[in-house]
Amino acid sequence: AGSCRILIVSQATVDGVAVCVRDLVQGAVDSGYAVTVACPSTGDLAGWIREQGADWERLEMRRSPHPGDILAVRRIRQLAQASDLVHLHSSKAGAAGRLALASLGRSRPPSVFTPHGWSWLVGGWLAPAYRLIEWIMIPVTTAVVTVSDEERAVGQVVLGSRAARIEVIQNGVDLSRFRPLGPVASRPEQPFVVCVGRLCHQRGPDVAVAALALMRTPDVRLRLVGEGKDRAAIENQVSALGLTGRVELVGLRPDPAPDLRAADVVMIPSRYDGMALILLEAMACGAAVVATRVAGSSALEGAGQLVPVEDTKALAKAVDALLADPDQSRSLGLAARKRAVENYSLQRSVNGTIGLWRRLGACPPSDRPSP
Repeated sequence: AGSCRILIVSQATVDGVAVCVRDLVQGAVDSGYAVTVACPSTGDLAGWIREQGADWERLEMRRSPHPGDILAVRRIRQLAQASDLVHLHSSKAGAAGRLALASLGRSRPPSVFTPHGWSWLVGGWLAPAYRLIEWIMIPVTTAVVTVSDEERAVGQVVLGSRAARIEVIQNGVDLSRFRPLGPVASRPEQPFVVCVGRLCHQRGPDVAVAALALMRTPDVRLRLVGEGKDRAAIENQVSALGLTGRVELVGLRPDPAPDLRAADVVMIPSRYDGMALILLEAMACGAAVVATRVAGSSALEGAGQLVPVEDTKALAKAVDALLADPDQSRSLGLAARKRAVENYSLQRSVNGTIGLWRRLGACPPSDRPSP
């Protein structure tokens, strides 16, 4: 038998979704699959894919609806016809990919869709349309994967009985790369808080800055690690709140682990999520974490502090409390590392996805009985 061909489509090429795709591709190539990833040329993902020994197909897509999406649908359709299984990652790839698969009718290959956070959570005037589109499109793929139980529960509310096809495969973290021991980034002498994530509405960097302004810990410093379209707005906010000199925007880092190790407290102020990789990475580094209660954050329950979404007062108070109590911070960090090791290994997550592919009939040659 020839190789088993997997097509992975992703609109995201940086941050969490791109890291999930990269790790999955490595696991798939190691398992004997022939993998092609179709994604935009910007960001990190195309380079990572080629390093893993997989094929890369250029597929330009933007996050928001765009006339070029028609070309993307056509290209995915061509690639899907030559594949044994198609796996779509993130909402935009899910929309374009499912249109392409639907157009193939009964001849379409088995397929999986992982939203990494439901499209309608973006909010705004398009949210009702996104809910309707998701409800219409969900039967097109053979399986839908959410990365946490809470993300599935959010889907069930909107999708009703159609949510029966949702499976949960939790995100995982590379425990050898993200661990308490290792290189530590430079840091100020003052109490030090780190927040890692794209500078965008979802990740809530503005919430982190607003919380800093309310903190009572003298001279506390905040480092924002990440890049994004909201950078100028954040810089304006910092200056308007009189925090210049106390907030550092260091841009994107290829490896956030040294910053996570350097922090007295890691703050994760997301407005919505599926299961944030940065949460698992901070836990695996043994950090004291304060996060908002969004889908996937239950991973931290009892091993860190959880506060309501956009509650800057509660966020400030929780961070102040940990900065004032290093022993409590240390014990929470140890508990978080233990939890990551026991429940959220990368191997378990990748094995879960490859196990699903096999159940859908996409088995690598090494799995197949010889004739």
